[in-house]
Amino acid sequence: MSLQEELGLQNPFIDIRHEAVLNIVRTSNLLSLRAAQIFRGFDLTEAQFNVLFSLHFTKGNVTQAELGKRLVVTRASITSVLDKLEAKGLVRRAKVAGNRRIHHVIITPEGTRVVQQLEPPYRMGIHLALAGMEDEGCRHLIGELEEIRERLRQMMGNGELDEPEDS
Repeated sequence: MSLQEELGLQNPFIDIRHEAVLNIVRTSNLLSLRAAQIFRGFDLTEAQFNVLFSLHFTKGNVTQAELGKRLVVTRASITSVLDKLEAKGLVRRAKVAGNRRIHHVIITPEGTRVVQQLEPPYRMGIHLALAGMEDEGCRHLIGELEEIRERLRQMMGNGELDEPEDS
């Protein structure tokens, strides 16, 4: 179904690039909604899953600030997500010697167990959503999206895709 039909628009899009961006956004939203259904079964939000997934596949230590930057969230948001994960026993924060303001974020064994349980149904959902795409089509899509992100970084002038810092 076309995006025009899906959104119930009577007039066609007049700008193909705008239509393409709206398709990306709509698809992303639907993927997030489907993922949220899966995460709900594990009492997690998408943001909490993203933190656990990132920590599970990271070698070495990662600070709270690095994790927030990696996931493109504000300091307040990452703090809130980590507070909730810590309360669930899925992560812990460890002080860094010689610096009272910096903490390493560490996934706990229980957090690892949750990721290992959650990952198979999550990946299955991804495979079902992309069932019609061959590996080469996926590689092409990845390359196109990487190029778009790079142009956006350049447009933003700092090479980063960061949200504004909290005041």
